[in-house]
Amino acid sequence: MSNKIIDSYYQAIMTGIEAEVLAINGLFNHQGVKGTGNENVLLELLNKYLPKKYGVSTGVVVDRHGNQSRQCDIVIYDRLNYPELFSLTSAKFFPIDFVYATIEVKTTLDKSKMTEAIENIQSVQTLDYIKENFRCNPTEPIEELTDDTILWESKSTTAPLGLVFAYSTSTKKFKTFANWLQPSGDATGPSHVFALDQGFLINHRTKGVLHFFSPYMNNDCYKTSDGEGTEQRAGKDWVVIDGNNYPFSELAKEKIAINQSKVLLNFIVILTEMLSKKHLSPNINIYKNYISQNNKTMFVVENDEIHRYN
Repeated sequence: MSNKIIDSYYQAIMTGIEAEVLAINGLFNHQGVKGTGNENVLLELLNKYLPKKYGVSTGVVVDRHGNQSRQCDIVIYDRLNYPELFSLTSAKFFPIDFVYATIEVKTTLDKSKMTEAIENIQSVQTLDYIKENFRCNPTEPIEELTDDTILWESKSTTAPLGLVFAYSTSTKKFKTFANWLQPSGDATGPSHVFALDQGFLINHRTKGVLHFFSPYMNNDCYKTSDGEGTEQRAGKDWVVIDGNNYPFSELAKEKIAINQSKVLLNFIVILTEMLSKKHLSPNINIYKNYISQNNKTMFVVENDEIHRYN
């Protein structure tokens, strides 16, 4: 495809993303969606945009010892290999070895809700997953293979990814939003935090928290310092540009219009890429690893006598 065709294609994608944002804003501004409602909105969105190998649901993550996480707003799991035995009751459980990621969803994010989200994610990431190295196919193009090429790559299992997604924040200042995410100093906690009215944060393990905002326009920002042309909604300043509403985020002494569609697009693209790099072991044996010994114990009859069979 030519660049012109690709540009047109992505413009169509952005139009679809903008429609999603308009629908989200309509739900939250007029119907006051809260609780499980905000999770369902995002769950449906992910089911639409993520590759079909990923299942998207809500529930509790468990490890093979019977330890369990807190209730997770969204669980992204291996749809193809997930054992449906764990979803046959009113409570839905997800063995950690089949889980790619969990997402904490907030209608309005503030410092206390960020802390709660971090703790929920940590309750998943501190569970005992099966640590294993396994071989997989090489990723080099065939023309780049040489006599020295290693034909198998070694991959390692890791804890599920953890992210936070918020439809809005309780602050007007991007700096305040960024300060809510403090590196935990260990390997647990959210790697990314997305907020439709601010942008997103990356919890980099060596560089600290990296800040990214998504302004309206590509090469410049729509900004105002005197409030002209803005309106108040839910305690925030918004501006109407070409018939679309954009929330303002304060950066230094200026207010920058945030393009929520770009934030949502970044969320979908970054999440998809992260999921593709997360490896689950192909060797998990549900009977061996997740069925208790009591349920595995069998008895055999030999010479009219009952014997325990292990």
